[in-house]
Amino acid sequence: MRTLGVVLSLALCLPSSAAVADGEVDYRPGVCGGPHGSPPPTFSTLLDLPIIFTRIQEYTLFPNKLYGTNDPWTTWWRESDVKKALGKLAAMRGILEKNNLWDTYRSTQPLGPSCANGTLTTRTIDGTCNDQAKTWMGSAGARFGRNMDPNGAFAQGETTTLMSPSPREISRNLFTRGNTGSKPVPFLNLLAAAWIQFQIHDWFNHTTTTGSFHEIPLAEDDPLRTGNRTTMYVPKTAADPSRTPAEASMGPTYPNEVTHWWDGSQLYGSNEATANRLRTFQGGRLSVGADGLLPKAADGFEDTGFRNNWWVGLGLMHNLFAQEHNAIAAMLQSRYPTMTDQQLFDKARMITAAVMVKIHTVEWTPAILPNPTLELGMNANWYGLNKYLKPKLITLPPYIPLPERHVIFGMRGGPRELHTDPQTGKEVPFALTEEFVSVYRMHTLLPDSIDVVSPRGQCVADVDLEDSRNADARALTEKHGLETLLFSFGVGHPGGLVLNNYPALLQNLQIPLVGPMDMGAVDILRDRERGVPRYNELRRQFNLMPLDSIDELTDDLAIREQLKRTYGHDAGAIERVDLLVGTLAEGTRPTCYGFGETLFQVFTLMASRRIHADRFYTSDYKPEVYTQAGLDWIEGASFKAVLLRHYPALANTGLANVTNAFYPWE
Repeated sequence: MRTLGVVLSLALCLPSSAAVADGEVDYRPGVCGGPHGSPPPTFSTLLDLPIIFTRIQEYTLFPNKLYGTNDPWTTWWRESDVKKALGKLAAMRGILEKNNLWDTYRSTQPLGPSCANGTLTTRTIDGTCNDQAKTWMGSAGARFGRNMDPNGAFAQGETTTLMSPSPREISRNLFTRGNTGSKPVPFLNLLAAAWIQFQIHDWFNHTTTTGSFHEIPLAEDDPLRTGNRTTMYVPKTAADPSRTPAEASMGPTYPNEVTHWWDGSQLYGSNEATANRLRTFQGGRLSVGADGLLPKAADGFEDTGFRNNWWVGLGLMHNLFAQEHNAIAAMLQSRYPTMTDQQLFDKARMITAAVMVKIHTVEWTPAILPNPTLELGMNANWYGLNKYLKPKLITLPPYIPLPERHVIFGMRGGPRELHTDPQTGKEVPFALTEEFVSVYRMHTLLPDSIDVVSPRGQCVADVDLEDSRNADARALTEKHGLETLLFSFGVGHPGGLVLNNYPALLQNLQIPLVGPMDMGAVDILRDRERGVPRYNELRRQFNLMPLDSIDELTDDLAIREQLKRTYGHDAGAIERVDLLVGTLAEGTRPTCYGFGETLFQVFTLMASRRIHADRFYTSDYKPEVYTQAGLDWIEGASFKAVLLRHYPALANTGLANVTNAFYPWE
């Protein structure tokens, strides 16, 4: 007893779809990311709504009901009654909000700047003054938070087990793609892979040291072992300069190089010098050439707010949303001619960020997790269930607790909520968390090559991933144009979030002055270094049932044996499985999910937290801050609308036939 896709085939260019392989997610038109999605449900306000809230209360009080009998996996996705499924999802999130938001400033807090009056209605570039009392909250340089007790033994970081098993051997044994290449996601297009890296660059980045390294031994048969090289060197994560002696016993803490807020910092930077470098100082616009491209920096690719790990997919997103910013600035200048350049820039920046938040919430997430109940839940995050109610509510019924107002009317424009630390009972300052960083290790989405296809279906080029990076990315964009590349990404597919699917290039990435780097090994090492627990312990800390053995992780006998060869055949081997390995190996996944419930548990909590804690999406999401024209722009925005606004000829392609532009364009 336990305790608590359509694959598009273009003649002679893209391969036709084969049978769904082991580890891939099945594609069922109209269910898993079909061109028109699933029909939205409707609820009777008087009959269904009280049942949903009764279910939420029931599952919150009796969380064992979230599971089947003797089943370690949650069962919300198996419910045929959408009211029960929604009740389980909402209860799970409520439990997480109560137990899994922890403050890492436990003995002292930073001294933030004083805030000028203008910051009441405008975001600062460095993220300060979003909270007018704790002005440092969410700013660049503020610490990452935790989703579990930062003083817990599991959060102390690993020392004796840092290299056990070897991160490099894990990557070689469990991540390497086979001879058949990438295992694609048929219900998703390649724009989805570019999008998530684009967003990640807005959210977080750890800095690394320049002279201190972890040394990962290389086996005698390791292809990276060339010449006299016997070790792979990985720069250590830079120490937190704000640590005090009183915090010596606490687990590791690290500052975020960029702002924690969802504020478009990847476009604008997280400091004034970067933002100023990218502006024209005319009409609130960013510097964009007549060809629609951002200016080139000295190293040959786009000069923009955040430039690490550049490839052509990032180039598409940065150029597209720089154009979107300028279109918004032009609209504002037309509607409000007395606005200054600074006002136009600030408002356009805020509106552009909100457009990205909306796209990610109601389009990208339901595309990679195309389950009808999840799509309903994500839309409720933004719009509230009122979007689906008949008749719609105008006021909150008395049987719904005030803190749950956002379930009905959406988080946008509602009250701001920070939640409390389970130990101190005090509000938790907003920060992205180390666990949130860890679950976005999604390198398997990248293909080994990119098919360049014209909007007329002509094969133009087959580009290796190696030749799509940095200055080569810009050269590809200049050669083929954004329209052709956007179409190519619209009909291409990313790799799946499964084992044995890591891009070959990233397992042998040549880093100047350091040598070859295996990013798969680095992914494993970073979680251990930063005190993120291994797979089974993270499940415990996130209120999920731990697994009894590796055999419960997957029904695939070959993968089980791979895991046991790496982590051991003994009963305790499941406790040694690393977080990334476990999440990629999960064979039990909610219907149509591109990943399993362990990652989803972190998303369930933090996807809402990023909106709910930000006053610019809650209490200050109003005309006095955004302008009415700005709010109208956001409400009318979708990823498809952004694409067609700047590249209207794409309306003559398969983009016209999809409701969600992250679905494959037929």
